[in-house]
Amino acid sequence: MGSLNKIKMKKQVFFLVFIFSLSLLQAQPEEKLSPQKLMELYKAQIDSATEERNVSKMASTYGKIVNLCRENSMFENQLPENLYQYGMWSNYAGNHQTVIAALIELLDMPDDPDDKSLYTLKAKANNELGTTYFFLEHWDNALIHYQKARDMAIELQSDIGISTAENNIGNIYQKKEAYQQAIEHYLRSLQLQEEINDKETICNTYHNLATCYMELGDFTKCLKYFDLALTMAREIGDKEIEALTLLGLAHYYALEKHNFTEAIKLISRAEEIAKEAEFIRVLAEVYQIRSVIDEERGDFASALKYFKQYKTLSDEFINEKSMNQLHEYEVRYLTQEKQLEIERQQIEIQKYRNRQFIFIGGIIAALLLISLLAFIARMRSRRNQELAEMNAIKDKFFSIISHDLKNPVLAQHNALQFLAENAEQWDVHTLSNYYGALLKSSDDLVELLKNLLNWSLMQSGRNTYNPTMFNLVAALQLDINIVRNMAVRKNIAFETQLPATALVTADEDMLKTVVRNLLANAVKYTASGGKVSFEIKRCCDEFSDNEKPTYAISISDTGVGISEAQINRLFKLDSAVSQPGTAGEYGTGLGLIVSKEMLEKHGSELFILSELGKGSCFRFELKYNSPL
Repeated sequence: MGSLNKIKMKKQVFFLVFIFSLSLLQAQPEEKLSPQKLMELYKAQIDSATEERNVSKMASTYGKIVNLCRENSMFENQLPENLYQYGMWSNYAGNHQTVIAALIELLDMPDDPDDKSLYTLKAKANNELGTTYFFLEHWDNALIHYQKARDMAIELQSDIGISTAENNIGNIYQKKEAYQQAIEHYLRSLQLQEEINDKETICNTYHNLATCYMELGDFTKCLKYFDLALTMAREIGDKEIEALTLLGLAHYYALEKHNFTEAIKLISRAEEIAKEAEFIRVLAEVYQIRSVIDEERGDFASALKYFKQYKTLSDEFINEKSMNQLHEYEVRYLTQEKQLEIERQQIEIQKYRNRQFIFIGGIIAALLLISLLAFIARMRSRRNQELAEMNAIKDKFFSIISHDLKNPVLAQHNALQFLAENAEQWDVHTLSNYYGALLKSSDDLVELLKNLLNWSLMQSGRNTYNPTMFNLVAALQLDINIVRNMAVRKNIAFETQLPATALVTADEDMLKTVVRNLLANAVKYTASGGKVSFEIKRCCDEFSDNEKPTYAISISDTGVGISEAQINRLFKLDSAVSQPGTAGEYGTGLGLIVSKEMLEKHGSELFILSELGKGSCFRFELKYNSPL
C-alpha cells in the first residue's frame, strides 16, 4: 500500500508541474515567445477549445497558427493542413469570408505529383467551400465545388470522399426542390457509406432522405429514415443531427398528424441539445418551427414569443457575421503587408539567384566551347584518318592496275610473241596446250577486270541494287559448269548439293558474281586431289507453305586455309594481301571485297570458318524476300 501511495503521489506532482508550466507559458506575452513556443501555445489552446467544444475559439486559434506558418519557413510544410482546419472551423463558426479566403489560398497552391496529401486536402477544401456557399445559399457555386470534390475523390479512390460529396450534391438538389434527383444522390452516397461503415455520414444521409420523402409526401419512408437517423445519431453522439431529426419529427407530428403535444415534446428536447452544444443555427430553427406550430394550434402569444427569439438569434448571427467580416479585413490587411515583405525578400533572393545563374551559365558556356573545340579536333583527326585510309585504298587500287593488271597483260603479250616466233615449229598438241594456257590466262584477266569494274562502280554508287525474284539454282548453272571445268583441270573433286528450286529475291547479277568469286577462290587455293563443295540448303524445314524460307549458301574446300590474322585483313583493300593459288594462279583479293559489299546490299553477311592446312568454308544466307 505504501508503494502504491508513492506512485499516486508522483503522478499528482507530475500533473501539477505540467499544469503550472502550461499556465506560465500562457501567461507570457505572445510577442516575446519564440515561434516554437508560440506553436506549442496555440496547440494547447486548440486542445482546450476541443475539450470545451468552442468552435469560435478553434477558428481564431487556427487563424493564429496560419499566420505563424506564413511568417516562419520552419512551419511552411504545415501551412496547407492548417489552412484547411482554419477554413473548416471558421465554417462551423459562421465566418464565411474567412472560409473562402483560407480555402482559396489552399486551392491556389501548386500541385506536387508526389504529394497525395496536398491533393487530398484540396478535395476536402472543395467540399468545405461547397458547404460555405451552401450556407450562403449560393446553390450553383456550392454544386460546382461539391462536384469537384467528388471528381477528386474518385481520382483518389476515396470511398468516404465520394460518399460525402454525393450526399452534399443531394443537399443542393434538395434546396432546389429537385427532390427525386436529391434522393438519387443520397442513395448513391448511402450505398458507399454502408460498405465502409461511415456512421457519421450514414446518419446525415438518413436525415436528408427523411426530409426529401416528407416533401414528396411519402411519410412511410420519411418516418423510416427519421427513426434510422435518430437511432444512429444517439449511437455515435451526433448532437446536431439528433436535434435536426427531432425538429423534423416535430414538424411531421404537428402539421401532418396535428399531435401538438408530441411535437412540442420533441422540439423541447431539440432546444435542450442546441443550447447545450451552442448550435446557434439549430436553435434559431427550433424557435422558428416552434412559432409556426404555436400559430397552427392557435397559441399566438407563444408563437410571437418564439418568433421574437428566432429574430433575435438571426440578428445576432448577422451582427456576428459583420464582426467576423471586419476581423477578416484586418487579417487580410496584415497578411497583405506580410506578403509585400515576403515579395521584397523574394526579389532580393531572385537577384542573387540571377547572379548565380549568370556565373553558372558562363561556366557552362565555357565548357560547351571547350567541348565543341575538342569535338572539332576529334572530327578533324577522324577525317584525317579517313583521308589516310582513302589514300591507302587509292594506292592499293593503282597498285592493282599497275602491277596485277599490267603483269598478266605483258605476260600474254610475251606469250603471243613467243607463239608467233615458234608456231611453225610446234605440233598440233603443243599448240593446243599453249592455246589453253593462253585462254586460262585471259579468263583470269577478264575476271580481274570484272572485279575492278564492279568495285569501282560500287564505290561511286553507280552499281545499283535491283532485286527481282528468281530461281537461284537455275541462275547459277552456267557459273557452276565453268568452275567445274576449272576443278577438273586441277584434278579437284567438285561436289554440289542443290535443291531443284530455290526462290530468292535478290540482284541476280550481283549474286552470280558473289558465288562465282567464292567458287573460283575455292578452286584456286585447293591443291590437286582436294575437294570443293557447293551447297544451297533451306534453313528451316518447319516453315509452312505460306511462310518465307531462308536459304543458306555455303562454299567449302580442303585447301590451304586462312589464318585468323589474314581473315581480319581480307576485306580491307589497303591491307589485303593475296597469295598465289596452289597452281601458281595470281590474285588481288579484290573478289572477296566485292563479294562482301554486294552481300551487304542484300542485308546479308559473309561468314568465314577456316583453319590453316585444313581448308575454308564461306557461308551466307538469303531470304525469300531480302530487304529492298
